Amino acid sequence: KGPHRVTVIYAGGRDPDRPRLLEPHGLLLGTRRYLVAREAGGDGRMQHFRLDRLVKVALEASSFQRAPGFDLADHAARAFGSYHAAGEYGEVIWRFAPAAAEVAREFTFHPRQQVSEGADGSLTVRFHAAGHLEMAWHLYQWGDAVEVLAPEALRRMVEAHRRSDFAA
Repeated sequence: KGPHRVTVIYAGGRDPDRPRLLEPHGLLLGTRRYLVAREAGGDGRMQHFRLDRLVKVALEASSFQRAPGFDLADHAARAFGSYHAAGEYGEVIWRFAPAAAEVAREFTFHPRQQVSEGADGSLTVRFHAAGHLEMAWHLYQWGDAVEVLAPEALRRMVEAHRRSDFAA
């Protein structure tokens, strides 16, 4: 409960199996589960450590000062799912066809989404986030009932995979 450092062996990243002294700031729970922490003595940047790749964790007696102004909910909202990529962060706009709008209305795609109704019965969802690959995986299940209006990179990523041959 307190801000105590942990030493971990992390079987991932560029330097696997190196002991790391971390300052945990929270957990992200989604398709994968991540420890959000900064490395003690590092650059202060929050990093994500997959829980399934933490080979060993030891609670240390030393405590730390939490990053001033860090808010886990704000941090999490910068991503779709749990993947953060500063270069992908931006406005996301999806338009659901009238036939899918009723079901799409029941979803919370993002905690800060804005939803609007089209005159034709379509549903448009807007939010700001990163995580194009996780978005693409999610959008695939909607078949051709959803169209990506923005960002262009995501639109190109999913366009060839929109399907009408299964009930979405």
